[in-house]
Amino acid sequence: MRFPVDTDLAVFVFTVGNVVFGSMPKLRRNAVPVPVKYEIEEVPAPALSDGQAACFAPYDEKLREMGYWPVCTYRIANYGHNLMRTYVNPGETSRCVVMIVEIKVEVGGMQPVSSSCTMSFNTRFADDRILTTRNMKLKSILDCPSYQTVQECPYITEPAEMKRVHDAKAAKMGCPVAPASSMDRVFKELHEEHARFCDYQMAQGTFQMNPDGTSYALADKVHWRGIRNHFNPFVHRFYALRFLPAALLAVVLPVLAVLKLGPAAAAAAQNIGFSPYTAAEAMILASYMVAGAVIGFMLENATFIWVFLLTYIPVRVIGATALGPMPYSAFAGLVAHAVAQAKKRRRVVLLPQSAR
Repeated sequence: MRFPVDTDLAVFVFTVGNVVFGSMPKLRRNAVPVPVKYEIEEVPAPALSDGQAACFAPYDEKLREMGYWPVCTYRIANYGHNLMRTYVNPGETSRCVVMIVEIKVEVGGMQPVSSSCTMSFNTRFADDRILTTRNMKLKSILDCPSYQTVQECPYITEPAEMKRVHDAKAAKMGCPVAPASSMDRVFKELHEEHARFCDYQMAQGTFQMNPDGTSYALADKVHWRGIRNHFNPFVHRFYALRFLPAALLAVVLPVLAVLKLGPAAAAAAQNIGFSPYTAAEAMILASYMVAGAVIGFMLENATFIWVFLLTYIPVRVIGATALGPMPYSAFAGLVAHAVAQAKKRRRVVLLPQSAR
């Protein structure tokens, strides 16, 4: 018995195998070691670039309206270049931290720096527990400490709204203590929190001490989580209102092409003496590529997985057919990746750039 060739499935299996078995050495090599002790460096306002100041400005204004004032701006000199600013309100038990995440992206032979901000509210309690409410877009691959409760609010961008969510949870957790209100105390607390966090990760086996004794390496179990998350499209948080129409289009277009548009194109081509097979194949391929463009533009992240889930599986289930040797979903995946990268590059150009 002869089985039809499913090139798309072969491409998917090959890609998954390549990632699973080929990523670990790269992850070990490229992982940034975590310092045992932070080197915290104050960054005074005059030292900020125009792009960095522009990122902080709207938070400064909105938090000032809430009675929060900046205590200090700093970076961890021996652990990346992200900037952080701590805000405190003398009448509140929570502190706010705004972090500028800076990423260099290749655009037209240059490396502009894209700046985006994340925000968190933090409260420490008398029993040394910590409550953190933040809007990080990507889930952490490290263990959340048992002494810390984290509320993930990736879609909240307004400080007042995030503080309401934070305060509602804090009210149920016990007796809060006043946050650090001076630069020295903020830095001291950062050192203490970092040491406590690293001790916890060591106990969990997610950190391993490097031979030099001055830094930690990520354990392989963390790298495996990263590989697993690469195949988990839900690790990237997204808006349902953006996902649902994109998913619907990405499912309907290939199914419609296979069941209706392809046969219609073949019939029309036969009437004019053109190859029915070529016409049907071109119509189906065009539909898949449009579906890939929709996925890349609307979802941006995990496009490889979304293409497989939304264009490959529905056709096999609803159409109950194999499409032969043409890797339609693979082409859709290439289009999705190209569109997503183009959109990200354009966003980098439009964002304030941080001079170095």
